[in-house]
This record gives sequence, C-alpha cells and structure tokens, in this order.
Amino acid sequence: MAATRERTSAREIFNTLEYGPVPESHACALAWLDTQDRHLGHYVNGKWLKPEHRNSVPCQDPITGESLTACLQAQAEDVAAAVEAAGTAFENWSGLPGASRAQHLLRLAKMIQKHQRLLWTLESLVSGRAVREVRDGDVPLAQQLLQYHAVQAYTQEEVLAGWEPMGVIGLILSPMFSFLEMMWRICPALAVGCTVVVLVPPASPTPLLLAQLAGELGSFPGILNVISGPASLGPVLASHPRVQKVTFCGAVEEGRALRRTLAGKGAELGLALGAESLLVLTEAADVDSAVEGVVDAAWSDRNTGGLRLLIQESVWDETMRRLQERMARLRGGRGLDGAMDMGTREAAARDLAQRYVSEARSQGAQVFQAGDSLFFPPTLVSALPPASPCTQAEVPWPVVVASPFRTAKEALAMANGTPRGASASVWSERLGQALELGCGLRVGTVWINAHGLRNTEVPTGGCKESGSSWHGGPDGLYEYLRPSGTPARLSYFSENLNYDTFGLAIPSTLPAGPEIGPSWVGQSPGARATLLWALATALERRESALASRLERHGMELKDAKVEVELSARQLRAWGARAQAQGHVLQVRGFGGPADSLDSLG
Repeated sequence: MAATRERTSAREIFNTLEYGPVPESHACALAWLDTQDRHLGHYVNGKWLKPEHRNSVPCQDPITGESLTACLQAQAEDVAAAVEAAGTAFENWSGLPGASRAQHLLRLAKMIQKHQRLLWTLESLVSGRAVREVRDGDVPLAQQLLQYHAVQAYTQEEVLAGWEPMGVIGLILSPMFSFLEMMWRICPALAVGCTVVVLVPPASPTPLLLAQLAGELGSFPGILNVISGPASLGPVLASHPRVQKVTFCGAVEEGRALRRTLAGKGAELGLALGAESLLVLTEAADVDSAVEGVVDAAWSDRNTGGLRLLIQESVWDETMRRLQERMARLRGGRGLDGAMDMGTREAAARDLAQRYVSEARSQGAQVFQAGDSLFFPPTLVSALPPASPCTQAEVPWPVVVASPFRTAKEALAMANGTPRGASASVWSERLGQALELGCGLRVGTVWINAHGLRNTEVPTGGCKESGSSWHGGPDGLYEYLRPSGTPARLSYFSENLNYDTFGLAIPSTLPAGPEIGPSWVGQSPGARATLLWALATALERRESALASRLERHGMELKDAKVEVELSARQLRAWGARAQAQGHVLQVRGFGGPADSLDSLG
C-alpha cells in the first residue's frame, strides 16, 4: 500500500506522486490515559467513580490490538447513583437564568478548544476512524453546537416562555454512533435546563473525557454524567422513576425492545435508529460531482451505515465505471494516518459487512471490491434481484447497493419501499426536478447535490423505522421541553361563550371539523394566503362588534380593540409568509438555505 511503504528519498515521492504516511502522534492520548492509571471508571457528579467488584472491558487499538486501557462496566446501582446525581443537579441547574447556563456552555466550548488535540487523537486512536474526519469535522462542530445552544439559552425566557425543562434525560448510545451524536443531544438538553445521564458502550473513553472537561469547570457538578456498560443496562436507565425522557441511538431491534420496556410508563422516548442513507442520481446530474458525493456518503468515516444508490438507466454504465475507478484510489488503514480516506472499525462491524455481502452473493448479486483497507474493502453491490431479502435489510458500512431506475416515479417507489427513512440526497442540475424528487422522498432529511451536511441551525431527524426524534435547530430544543402547565383560562372569557355566533366572521369557504386537515393541506400557498387575508379583512370589518363582545366578557374596550387589531395583523403576516415561502419554511445557513417541509403522514 502506497500510504505505508517506506520512502528513501524525496525524488522518489515526486516521481510517483503517491501519498506518503502522515502519522499523527497519539502521545497526548496515552498521557491522559496514564493519569487514570489506564483504568477508566465512570464520571458522575463531577468526579471519577471507580466502585469495587466491577468487571472491566479492555479498550484496544483496532489496528495493533494493543491494550490501551480498561473500562469499568456499570451495574444497576451505578446507574442509580448517576441518576440521583443528575436529579440533585437539576434542582439548581433548571432554576438558573438562561444567561448563566449560556455562560457555562461557552466555557465548555472553550475547554474543548483548549483540549481539541487530545479529543481528536483519543477518538481516532480508540475508534479507528480517520483522524482528519474527527479533527476537521467532529471537534469543530462540537464547539459550534455548544456556542449555538448557548445563544438559545440566552433567549430562552423570551422565546420559550410557557415551556419548562423536562428534568433528567437518559441518553443511550450504541457502538455505531460517535461522541458527536452525544453532543447533538446533550447540548440542547443542557441549554434548556435539563441534566443528562449518558450510557455509553464498553471501551468508549471519549465521552468520559468530555464529561471530565465539563466537570473541571467546577460550577455545576452533576449536570453531565457518563457511565459505561453493556446494552442490558439500557432498560435499567430508561425505567428509573427520575428519568423523564430517554433518547436512544442504535439498532432498530434494540430500539423496539426499549419501546416495549417503556410501554405504559411515564418516560418519553426518542429514537434514532439505524444509519443507512439513500442517494438518488439522475441523468441531469454532474456525474463527477455525484461520484464524489457517493464516496463521501458511503466511505467517509463520518458515516456509520451503508448507502443505497439509485442511478438513472441512461447514465448507469458511465456512473458505475467512474465509481469503480474512484473506489480503486481509496486508501484505508490506521486512522491516525492523515493520508487515509478510511480508518477501521471494530470486528463486529466487519463481520456484519461480510455477512451481508455473502448473503447478497448467494442471492445472485454482483459484488465489486477495490481500494486498500485493513478493515473491509469498499464494496459495491449491484444486480440485486428486487425480491431479494437484502433489498429490505439495512445496508452496513462500507457497502453500497446500487440499483437502476427509469423514471422519477419509479425512483420514488424504490426509495420509499424500504422501512427506513433517515436521510437521502438527490443529485440533479435541474433544480425543479431535484426539489420534486426531494419532496416525494419519505425520509427525515434530504440534501440537494450534497450529502451529509450538518448545520447547528437546521433540524435533522428521521421517519418510519429510523425513529422520530430530531436534533439541531429549534426543534432540538423542544425535544427536552414540556408545557409549563395548562394555560389559565382568561378571566374575561365566560364558560358559556357561544362560539357558533362568535365565529361568524370566518369565511364560509374555509372548511371546519375533521375534514379541514386534508383540505387545508391541499390548498396552494396562494389560496392559503388568500383565505388568511380574507379572515383578517372580516375581523377588521367587524372590529367594533367583536370588541364590544369582548368587553361584555370582562375586557376593557380599549384592550379589546387592540386584541382584534393584533389578530388581524398576525393573520396578514402569516398569509404573507405562506405566499412568499410556499410549502416550506426556510432556514439559511453557511451551506445554503434549508427547507423544513410539513409531514403529510
């Protein structure tokens, strides 16, 4: 492999123009492990917890097999201790002004920046992921998440009035998700005033390091507690009476089991299941860019799942040829080598990929493997029969399953025919076609001519078997909030108010009752705007009558007129927004606009 051969002179390197090794020193990671005597416990209530008589699991270098440290495995009493610490901290943390919580999050962001080399080195060393993905992607994004949610905490009293933090949040991570997925979920929870207990898989030092960095700030111990242990502890954490919500990131079957455990209990459940994604490549796509998009979506170490690739028949041959040529140039090896495109994963992930490929071969599929990897070669599976069980099974990393399609309608039928719906991308130079396909995909997140973009302001999530929890943007905050209570009935409204006569100003063209849902959704943006404006006009026309009626129910006449005026103004404002933005709400970030579509079920 070119990335690992010894070079004797600079002349030879320039003659071949091949990559040489770019090793990243992991001395700082080993030094941190030495501070714990190569024996990690749990981080609870701002200090290390190392109870006696606990089993430990070795944490090994995935390339060399060298033992790096031992990680204690929690038991039920350790889970209880972590939850009690979080519950005690919640009483103080939730009562703080939003500005105080924001300052704490900003201090943690600075702490991560100070120790960023330690973070990316430790994560790459232990997980085997390519160090450049962690260094240039995960760690900077973790800082951005803390900074963004600090801003949200500053404005919480005004923007989120009437909402309160849920309480103690339990977060359960499986080995397939990195520490960044933990940051996506703990940042909004901490920002709104919740405290968190995180259960990480065995041999996961990076989340423990993050908890230690948070604890070293010293101000609020117990707001972030991390314990490591087997998957069997997930139901124990979820069932604790002080845990108000459980967020689980992992496999579909584990999520189903957890849902059964929580059935009939008070804790809410948020699920992010599986990691498979979809890419639709049309004949109008820039093939070179799309091929790079496939490589980034399927074989970068930011992803933990496989890829389903749908290619239009007219560009099938050309795309497959270019993709196979590109696969041959992929470099895989030690994650701490900066020249690597792919790192390595644990043995369980390799076995899962091998089983899927073997089953696909037995069902008549064609398998192309290229590149150089110490883990599992980049794999392209094609010609899979439509009735094959592999078409419904989740695709593991680093496998791509490619299928041709003829028309956009067929592409949507194939894409929506699987039980998963996490994320997808559409590649086409015709923006109208790309948006039409994107709106037709039943997935949580869709990118146009890009894949895997992450923005702190844009909510992302899934649907169908992939779960329904969301993170990022304002939606991520509401995952950890609940209404402060039933709003008090306004004193100037009497119990016997006749809404049949009170609502005569509503245009008769607007349907009412159960039939309003599909009828209203089916209206064009212009029609919805027209109806809202008509309602505003009707309110203005009957301002005196409505104000007098409000006065009879105990409201001052001056305040009643202001109430009617503001109501009409809001109707006109939202009508204008419906007219301007159509079927979507837009958020503009560094990567371009992001559109949030209403789910039509």
